[in-house]
Formats: sequence, structure tokens, C-alpha cells
Amino acid sequence: MKRRGIELLSIRKYFAAFSLSLKKSMEYRMDFLMGILNSLVVIVVQYFLWTAVFAGSARETVNGYTYRQLIVYTVFSGIVSKLISAGFEREIAEDIKLGGLNKFLTQPVNYALYRFMAFTGEKVTQLAVGLGLSLVLIFSLGAGWGVAADGARVVLFFASVLLGLVINFFVFYIVSSLAFVMTEVWGVFIAMRQGCFLLGGGIFPLDMLGPGIRAVVRCLPFEYAVFFPVSIINGRIGPHEIAQGFLLQALWIAALAAASHFCWKSGLKKHIAAGG
Repeated sequence: MKRRGIELLSIRKYFAAFSLSLKKSMEYRMDFLMGILNSLVVIVVQYFLWTAVFAGSARETVNGYTYRQLIVYTVFSGIVSKLISAGFEREIAEDIKLGGLNKFLTQPVNYALYRFMAFTGEKVTQLAVGLGLSLVLIFSLGAGWGVAADGARVVLFFASVLLGLVINFFVFYIVSSLAFVMTEVWGVFIAMRQGCFLLGGGIFPLDMLGPGIRAVVRCLPFEYAVFFPVSIINGRIGPHEIAQGFLLQALWIAALAAASHFCWKSGLKKHIAAGG
């Protein structure tokens, strides 16, 4: 009975981190609105870009995409990119550099699980708004805009976004471990964010890339965070490709979780518990 009480207390502390992050995200509503505005700016810029490309071309399609399909891809990739974005890597770097990590090392707390629960708590509001907006767009636009609005694909789209969120968490959790060996890592974080945005398909569909580059990008986890979910909802992949994509998402999560454990275990060997 005593052991069970200890286990429940252990679980509750992680849900407390989730709850605190959720409350924090709801309190800082202006930050949330500015984040949405920033995403809208990116979408508008891409809208004018594709409009100019098609206006200056006599072709009805570009790399297999019609104008409407590219606009829909731009909107959904912008929404998904915002939903899976990280942002906690700077906090982790400061914990390592300033000694905030010390309190976690001296207590029975799994730092990775604590960070994951805090991350998902912060994302709940964004997911509710973003996925709600996605539903409105899916059933408003429909097949005329190249949107696959059947119920099964909608559910699979939402599921793939959630798995993409986990992939992105582990990617940036691994990157944050660079703070163990580098004094200043902010530039690396910015470069990584832009790289993930580009290689994930946040700027343009990845099947527009040449065969050589496309083969390289396929070997990376980034496309399964943005390009794959959007490819489900725009109907460009069939059941076989969807099943394969989910399998690869699961495999990447397992591989990245193992890699994050190794990176942090190696980093902690170099960590000097100063400050805090």
C-alpha cells in the first residue's frame, strides 16, 4: 500500500508539470496570439509566392500540384508547423548552464519526462485551436480544393500530427544536450528550427525536390512531422503509404528516444553541478 502511494505521488508530479504549463499557456494569451500572427505572416508570404509563380507560368500544375492544391498545402503546413514547434530548448540550455538542472539530479525526477509533460501541457491550447481550425478548413474546402474530407483521413491526420509533435520534441531535446559541450547554443537552435521547417516541408512540398535530394531527406525524421500529416489530408498518398508512414513515425520516435537518452547520459558525464 505504501509503495502504491509512492508510485501515485511520482506520477502526480509529472501531471503537475503538465497542469502548470497548461495554465501558463492560457495566462500568456498575448504570446499565443502573436505566435498565431507570426504563422499567418508566413502563410500569406507563401500565398503571394505561389500566386506569382502561377501568374507567370502558362502551366496549370507545378510538379504535379495545381494552384489550389499548393495554397491548401501552404495553409495546412503552416498550421502543422506551428502545432509541433518546440521552444523549450533554450530553457533546457539555461538549466544546464545556470545550474537549474541540479535540483532535478538530486531528486527522484525523470527530467525528460518532466520536460515532455511540460511541453505537452503548453501545447494543449495550440492543439485545440489549430486542430479546430483544421476541421473547419477540411469540411469548408473539400475535394474542390484537393482536401480529403472523409472521416478516416481526418482521424489519421490528427493522429499523425500528435506523433509529429513527439518526433519534434525528441529532436529538440537531443539538440538541447549540446549545451553540455557548448557555451552558446542559441545560434544552433535557430539554425535547427529553420532546418526542420525546410526539411519537414513547411515551405514547399518535399515531392518537389529532385530525386537525389528527396532520397536524402527521406532518411531524416523531419518530413514525418509536417509533410506526412499534410499528405494524408490532401489525399496525395494512399492507404499503403499512410500505414508505412505511421510505422516510420513510430520507428523514428523509438530511435530518437534512444538517441536522446544516450546524448543526455553522455552530457551528464561532462556536467559540472555549479550554480542553481
